[in-house]
Amino acid sequence: MIEQAFKGRRNYRIWSLALLVVAAGGVYASALQSADGFVHTGMGNNAIWGLYHAQLPFLASIAAASLAILVPGTLQKHSFLASLAPLAAFLGATASAMSLFFIAADLGMQRRILTLLLNPSPGAPASWQVPLLLLFLALTLTVGWAQVGAMRKGVKPPVWIRSAVMVALPAGIALPVISAFTLAVVPGSELWTSALLAPRLMASGVAAGAGIMLLMAVTAEQLAGFKAGEETLERLAAVGAWAGLVFLALTGLDAATAMLGNMTADTAALALLYGNSPFAVVSWFALFSGTLSTGLLLVPSLRRSFIAAASLGSLLALSVWLQSGLTLILAGQLKDASAAAGYAPAVPELLLTAGIWAGAVLLMTVLLKITASAQLEREGL
Repeated sequence: MIEQAFKGRRNYRIWSLALLVVAAGGVYASALQSADGFVHTGMGNNAIWGLYHAQLPFLASIAAASLAILVPGTLQKHSFLASLAPLAAFLGATASAMSLFFIAADLGMQRRILTLLLNPSPGAPASWQVPLLLLFLALTLTVGWAQVGAMRKGVKPPVWIRSAVMVALPAGIALPVISAFTLAVVPGSELWTSALLAPRLMASGVAAGAGIMLLMAVTAEQLAGFKAGEETLERLAAVGAWAGLVFLALTGLDAATAMLGNMTADTAALALLYGNSPFAVVSWFALFSGTLSTGLLLVPSLRRSFIAAASLGSLLALSVWLQSGLTLILAGQLKDASAAAGYAPAVPELLLTAGIWAGAVLLMTVLLKITASAQLEREGL
């Protein structure tokens, strides 16, 4: 099946080449940082975590959210999500791989990631993160590949897939929980100590994951002939809408608890996030776009328009990335508005971040191409 990755139209080759160029820039930036450490980033006393760590809560929630499609699509007979199960598995594998790359980048010198494996500390949440990510990556990639192989041959997936998914289930659920605990043990940031942070990450992951899956499925249908089914896409849009609603409700509960409970430190942290700081514009845009996309996805007629549903799902995913990633991490570690000026991502930092994202998009493009080709080959039997 791998040969399908090297076949395609001119637009496919140009797109893949462009992603390779951006990924090559990330490799160059990674080499710089591996040699000299954080001197090539904008991190310092005011920002111990920067652009790299800002990706991790979002990616952990996306990896866990893939289970919302993969588990029913694999374990339940006649599930309407069965056609999307391979894409969900590949999305979970890609998010896990990205997390590993960003953890390696966040350690300054990438070889330090071996330290987390060779010197585990059971009391440190970060020590559990890398092994779980490696396990989840191996399981979801294997399950997705086996499902595509069965699809290509027109047979039922192997029975052992069910056991692999059952093992992946607790590992995937643990990923956003560990991300929340990793933040909660850092003193001095009230945005990270909420008991609702882990449920918020889970709900936001399901919302964003459904949005990304909509974009993947519609794009694959338009460009590669992949067919997920109208009812499947409509229900997937509904899953994203309701998960987005839960995420917004939990976010509102967090804010209401801080304000009505007269919790001075928490209220000050929210004021910094939405008030007098450089992150206020981004925070309000994320909140508005998330509310708008969730509300519109609740409209049945818009869910049945798959181009509109994919667009709204993408906007919802962007909103979640901003709220559960950039603003949560970058603004969460600030003590006052003046400290925000102390951090700006350096060029190598931006190159490495863009390179990892480009590599992930390239991987998903190839896997989508293989999946669509397998489906078309089965229909031609």
